[in-house]
Amino acid sequence: MIRLSVPRLLVTTRAGLEQSLLALWLTCSLAATAGCYQDAPASAPQTTMEMLITLLGDQQATVRLTAAEALGKIGNRKAGPFLLPVLHDPDPRVREAVARSVGALSVAGKEAETELVALLADPRAPVRHAAAQALGMREATPTLTSALTGLLINPDPAVRQAAGHVSFLVEGHGALQALSNTATDDDPMVRQWAVAALGETGDVRAGPVLMERLRHDPVASVRAEAAYRLQYIGDGSVAVELNAIVREDSSLDVKRWAGKGPRDLGGVSTPVQRVD
Repeated sequence: MIRLSVPRLLVTTRAGLEQSLLALWLTCSLAATAGCYQDAPASAPQTTMEMLITLLGDQQATVRLTAAEALGKIGNRKAGPFLLPVLHDPDPRVREAVARSVGALSVAGKEAETELVALLADPRAPVRHAAAQALGMREATPTLTSALTGLLINPDPAVRQAAGHVSFLVEGHGALQALSNTATDDDPMVRQWAVAALGETGDVRAGPVLMERLRHDPVASVRAEAAYRLQYIGDGSVAVELNAIVREDSSLDVKRWAGKGPRDLGGVSTPVQRVD
């Protein structure tokens, strides 16, 4: 089954510089909340942010990555406009870190939305993941919905999958139709992810779509995913169908999950947090 978790932030190998930057960040943060323990200039946090913004243009990718991560952790939204241009950084590790910081800072505006949507087509999966998570923290807008609709028919299955993930995060139950369409995608991995997301919505209206995939999908992994997810949104009638699948399906994996379903109807499914 698809068990998807948020990838951990990359750690720069340039240890000395990273420790210096984080030490400075921590010093400024502590100075703001524990002034009785040490004296610090009132402008120290602003100075730190300005230095980190300058380091976003450093020649070393590890420096740019550390600066981007630190700006996200500091949490000052004024850094947002300076992070957006770095979403085009040539190093994918930096693009990923910047996308995460843009999401953490809840950088508002059409430009931020447009740049993050563009990253859903990035050639590197971790970058797409970070962009999807950042967009998933935003409110649905007509512009975002329109952009996602276009990406759901992109020739690249990885892009279609990323767009479906954002739809799921932003719209929840409102993404039911888009996810239902994605469940019939030409690519089996996209179909499997869509089936998992439909099950995670908990919406009983997803039941017929999952059942259709269970009965007719040509790929066993997609059928098995449907069997697994049906147990969390189905009822007694689903149990009857699952028992029939146990007798008829040629895949042992599908039989196993279909056989488990009737015993566990109404449980809690594994959250779908990101796409692969």
